[in-house]
Amino acid sequence: MNIHQSLQRILEGKDQLAAMFYDHFLTEYPEHRPLFARVNMARQQVLLTTTLMIVERFSSSPSPAVEQYLQYLGTKHHELDVPRSAYDQWTEAMLTTMQRFHGDDWSEDLGKQWRSAIENARDRMFQGYEERMTV
Repeated sequence: MNIHQSLQRILEGKDQLAAMFYDHFLTEYPEHRPLFARVNMARQQVLLTTTLMIVERFSSSPSPAVEQYLQYLGTKHHELDVPRSAYDQWTEAMLTTMQRFHGDDWSEDLGKQWRSAIENARDRMFQGYEERMTV
């Protein structure tokens, strides 16, 4: 299985992975619960799935539109006071959740593909995050 096939399975599962992720993330890192206190979690699950599509797209065929969207996400996360330290925690929680979601179809190679894609997207988000800090 590669990252594209993984994404297709995630999309077929609708928001199942997103629900699993937020349950794991907010249990593992309860200090981030206040960030979600006023968030509509059903909507947030859709946004997370959309973000995973963007992450995969940025990895496979980056475009200026995808880059700008990721920078916008960074700006929005800065406005919401999401600490930079949360990004590494998010990544680890997402990879753990993906491994659980895919079960026996998960491989070390797939994990490396997703980690690379997530870290590259995160770096682009940080550009928007940092631009917001200088405004």
